[in-house]
Amino acid sequence: MHNPQDSSAVRSSFHRVLLPVVCFLTCTVASAQQQTTTATLVGQLRVTRMGSPPMRILVRLERSGAQVGESYSDPEGKFSFDDLPGNLYHVVIRQEGYRSVELAVDINPSVQHLVYVHIELVPDEKDEPAQSTLKGSNSDMVDEAALIDKFPKDAKKQYEKGTKAQQEGKSQQAIEHYEKALEIAPEMYFARNNLASLYLENQRFGEAETELKKVIAQNQADANAYFNLANVYLLTGRLNEATVSIEEGLKRQPRSALGEFLMGSTLIKKGNTREAEKHLRVALNADPGLANAHLALVNLYIQQDRNAEAVQELSLFLKQSPDSPFSPHARDLLKKLQSGGPQ
Repeated sequence: MHNPQDSSAVRSSFHRVLLPVVCFLTCTVASAQQQTTTATLVGQLRVTRMGSPPMRILVRLERSGAQVGESYSDPEGKFSFDDLPGNLYHVVIRQEGYRSVELAVDINPSVQHLVYVHIELVPDEKDEPAQSTLKGSNSDMVDEAALIDKFPKDAKKQYEKGTKAQQEGKSQQAIEHYEKALEIAPEMYFARNNLASLYLENQRFGEAETELKKVIAQNQADANAYFNLANVYLLTGRLNEATVSIEEGLKRQPRSALGEFLMGSTLIKKGNTREAEKHLRVALNADPGLANAHLALVNLYIQQDRNAEAVQELSLFLKQSPDSPFSPHARDLLKKLQSGGPQ
């Protein structure tokens, strides 16, 4: 027998505890009561002059010299780490045939709940493949090392100082070097993309938006630039603009798990739960490990009294993220739904 009072209690418990994770991309960071305590790190690997890596690459995440997680890249070179508390992390790659990578990433969930990194894998000289005869046929396969050499030495120097400062977690220094590089060489779009990311981390949303639009103008094939711009729109409550930007990204990278999740998150904010569910399902089909998409679906199912499906999604979330800060509350909600909660 359905008890409206029980249903209200369960719904209230869920929204109070889990909603900040469900909308971790859509909640404005200025709202202290809706801040989350964790973030998601999303990365993509590219091989110099080749595009996506020809094999799955093991990516390790370290903090204070200790490993905190590992992930294999997918066929497009993508990887992710969920539920990261604020701290300075290092993305580490030790793959035979490529130069070692160790990239410092400063995670600050109160500023940015989704952090993007783009990593270029450089083959060891002895193993470096011959240059492709298809050079220029795919505008998304960018050889950044070769591009840098086309710019003035002073711009190259500032860019390299910027990347070094960014790797060391020195955000403001990196910003200053990228700005100087772009004063000398405004067409250096990869420096502009890095600069936009740092502006976003520092809640300089207007400047991030301006730079990302310039990145898109200079490299219209870059799907991630559109997703980054959509993130700016979401954080500033401009949902229609976010939708357009996500759609443009999905044109360039169809069925992207990130793009579909962003679209689902936007539709939740718009109140279109039916379409939101479809996009979240597509995201999970593309990346079953996207734990926050399970929570978004739980939110939808609780609202619609689809409790059996909510139980299933909660169980999947807890299986994938047993150590998440939100897992204790998810377990409590799961018990309520399984033992006499509304059916």
